[in-house]
Amino acid sequence: MSTSLEELLARADRAFRQRRLEEAYRLYQEAVTRAPDLAVARSRLGAVLAMMNRLDEAEAMLQEALRLDPNLAAAHSNLGNVAYTRGDYRTALECYRKAVALEPDNPIYHDNLHAAYKKLGQYDKAVAAYKHARKLERRRQREAVAAMPEAAGRRAGCGGAAALAAICLFGLWLALRG
Repeated sequence: MSTSLEELLARADRAFRQRRLEEAYRLYQEAVTRAPDLAVARSRLGAVLAMMNRLDEAEAMLQEALRLDPNLAAAHSNLGNVAYTRGDYRTALECYRKAVALEPDNPIYHDNLHAAYKKLGQYDKAVAAYKHARKLERRRQREAVAAMPEAAGRRAGCGGAAALAAICLFGLWLALRG
């Protein structure tokens, strides 16, 4: 039975999130083979290659993703990660700025800006980017809670207390990971 491209990407994404990099690599590579003009598959494959420390291959894959879709914020961010890993913080900053310009509400891109500014000794800008990333994360948390159906909590017999506990745990998780 043939797997659809969407299913293949979902499996690859799951493997990537679970840091099963060899599996993610194989699945993204298959997606790129099936759909060579799909920029998002190339961007994700580039991210995996970067995590495998195959930086030249990652850079080439990400450049191709951007040739296919110059407005793919994730590819700009991933390319910035390659530059950052190489210690080229100015190039990383340029890439992260492009990602932020394309997706200004993505807290990850602001976190990346924070890291690059910090490495470049631009501490005021680093702090501002960090604070903005936290603000965006809090907004996402509120939106996620607001999107929860009220009836789900009542059926489980926990109402708003469960939502409050979930928010507190998520906030603790964010605090501990930073």
